[in-house]
Amino acid sequence: MSFIRPLAVPVFLAGLTTVLTAVNPAQALPGRLPTGITPIHYDIRVNPDATKLSFTGSETIIVVVTAATPTITLNAADLDIAKASVDGVAATSIKYNKVEQTVTLSFAKPVMVGEHKLAFDWKGKIGQSAAGLFAIDYKTVDGKDARMLSTQFEAPDARRFAPMFDEPGQKATFTLTALSPKGQTAYSNMPVTTKVDTPQGTLWSFAKSPKMSSYLLYLGMGDVERKAVMAGNTEIGIITRKGVVDQGDYALASAKNLLAYYNDYFGVPYPLPKLDMIAAPGSSQFFGAMENWGAILYFERTVLIDPKLTTENQKQDVFGTVAHEMAHQWFGDLVTMAWWDDLWLNEGFASWMASKVAGDLNPEWGSLTQSLAFDRQGAISLDARSSTHPIIQKITTVDQISQAFDSITYRKGEAIIRMLEASLGRDAFRAGVRNYMAKHAYGNTVTGDLWSALSASSGKPVAKIMAGFTTQGGVPLIKVGTPACVNGQTRVTLSQSRFGLDVASKAARIWQVPARLTAGEGMADVIVSGAKPVAVTVKGCGPLVVNAGQSAYFRTLYSPSHFEVLRGAFANLSIDDQVGLLGDAFALANGGYQPIDRYLSLISSLKTDAPPLVWTLAASQLAGIDDRIKGGAEQAPFRVRALALLRPVFNRVGWEAKAGEAPAVAQLRERIIPLLGQFGDVAIREKAQSYAEASFTAPDTVSGPIRLMALPVAAYAADAKAWDALHQRAKAETGPVAKRLYYGYLGSSANPELAKRALAIALTDEAPVPMRASIIRTVAGEHPEL
Repeated sequence: MSFIRPLAVPVFLAGLTTVLTAVNPAQALPGRLPTGITPIHYDIRVNPDATKLSFTGSETIIVVVTAATPTITLNAADLDIAKASVDGVAATSIKYNKVEQTVTLSFAKPVMVGEHKLAFDWKGKIGQSAAGLFAIDYKTVDGKDARMLSTQFEAPDARRFAPMFDEPGQKATFTLTALSPKGQTAYSNMPVTTKVDTPQGTLWSFAKSPKMSSYLLYLGMGDVERKAVMAGNTEIGIITRKGVVDQGDYALASAKNLLAYYNDYFGVPYPLPKLDMIAAPGSSQFFGAMENWGAILYFERTVLIDPKLTTENQKQDVFGTVAHEMAHQWFGDLVTMAWWDDLWLNEGFASWMASKVAGDLNPEWGSLTQSLAFDRQGAISLDARSSTHPIIQKITTVDQISQAFDSITYRKGEAIIRMLEASLGRDAFRAGVRNYMAKHAYGNTVTGDLWSALSASSGKPVAKIMAGFTTQGGVPLIKVGTPACVNGQTRVTLSQSRFGLDVASKAARIWQVPARLTAGEGMADVIVSGAKPVAVTVKGCGPLVVNAGQSAYFRTLYSPSHFEVLRGAFANLSIDDQVGLLGDAFALANGGYQPIDRYLSLISSLKTDAPPLVWTLAASQLAGIDDRIKGGAEQAPFRVRALALLRPVFNRVGWEAKAGEAPAVAQLRERIIPLLGQFGDVAIREKAQSYAEASFTAPDTVSGPIRLMALPVAAYAADAKAWDALHQRAKAETGPVAKRLYYGYLGSSANPELAKRALAIALTDEAPVPMRASIIRTVAGEHPEL
């Protein structure tokens, strides 16, 4: 699953692998179903009524029972079960536990050891938020009201669709049959086997799925169109509302290249006959895309390219989201964590793989460096607080499952996998991953299974090194002694403590920290373990960089004199090390480890022609400082100083893209122009207003990137008249992506009275339900007190 992407506004705006054992139900682990009953196959039929937002369903589940039991408990939520039986014998009682989201069936005689058939009939609800079976309301290209249906089952919401053993370790095969209105199309994980027109509608049946977890099942239906390409033996499709399928061409081409890459990398070919990408025309307040096996669900903003609403960042985001979800087809779908404790095995790996493959297939993007600059910095910022948690969490309740989908799971997971690949070497790491995939295909694993495979391929004690990074929260801090050059070699001592942004997050913890050092000529790798200083010698006497390449997960604290040496040599460092030094200097000032002047001296010495990505990071840091001092006496003079730093950079990039410019230049432009508008640059605000007005009155004269830089600036500085005009535009807009953007812009106003008006809209039925959450989020970005 991919996190919901922020609005396109600047930051300131906003064979059974399950062990079958006879266990008394009372001995079931907290938050889990009783053991001893395992599903083998589900045969499900549903009949949705999209108008009434309800559906009926029936199913047969083949199960294996390993110990005689008078009751059977499985998951169900918001389902009204009319009938339940085992082998044709009706249950004597049906009891629900709404807190645990379970249903327990009792029988007159015990269900004996062996294979049995459970059967159910029920009624369910079609929601308006993305959980279970849900509705997506939108306008067609000609302005008519339309409704599409989709499912979203991760984490614990397959139980809203049908009674199920809804746990990742309870893998089974599925066959699905669904009735759609005539003229609509239904689609699922597997290809259609039969399509029969009946008086009630069209009955669609789908091929039997491979063995998979319940949360990966998918069903959608609506008035759609599909385009497909072949990639070897696999058909890759894009499914959209009618009239916009061509906007999926970029995703289709990307997916074709990605499939070839992943088939090779994982060493196990993609096993399904087709891979559909479904572009839902709505949005979710929770996520942006979901990796259902063979039927990946995306919201339009994360998979379609509309030239009028697309920037360089958006284009790269689409590739990254497709790469993330396709990586899940192996890491998550083929091999799945046994329980939600190890969710990071899915999400951390898919996040890392998305950055890695983007770097390999689109090297001009500098994706791995972007990940260092933003994803890793964001993960460390959260992990350096007392509210952090270990990557491997103890999950015992439904609420805890949902809470596990956070930046620690995704971004810290990505960062430590990157660290591990660098430590083991690319070839040894990939060999371990291939062995892991082959051994555990169609099964379930825990983190230790991955460590075992990587240890076997590398010969290194992976579990010992990684335990501190996965079983405890927090960030290591490596303190660097004063380097000394002796006979052409640099000698230095390293010691370890803990980096934190509040008092509780600085409590002592110990890691096995892999550190790489360079000093001009040579390189040295060392494990810093515990608080005892470690002496290191590196060939060469150039500026000493600790965490060279920035692959490892820690902060680096240099002495004042050492920092000055690196500041003087900044332009000659690799871009990864420039990003690392800038990120560390900013964070160490925030944590009170060194004065803010040290960071400001570094950023003030940046040359205008420094790498665009470095300036993008610096601009984001300045935005963070501005947010911290919002409303204080120091904000106005800070903005004057920030404008003096950033205006020459704007003069370098301008409003208009130049032929042949690097992607990073476009990304810098997209970041710096809205920030200059926020900081009060009069010329930027005036130009933004003129572009914003033209984007409505003469849309063909304004490019997508300029439109999406100008509109948030104009909205931020809007008066009541301009805000009203934007409101009318939001109400009239038929395109779901543009509509969501415009409503978000309404919430981004710097004027608190206009922000209150935006919040009032969120409490009405004017905007679709998920869109209302977007309004609230953008208001909170500028006016948290509201």
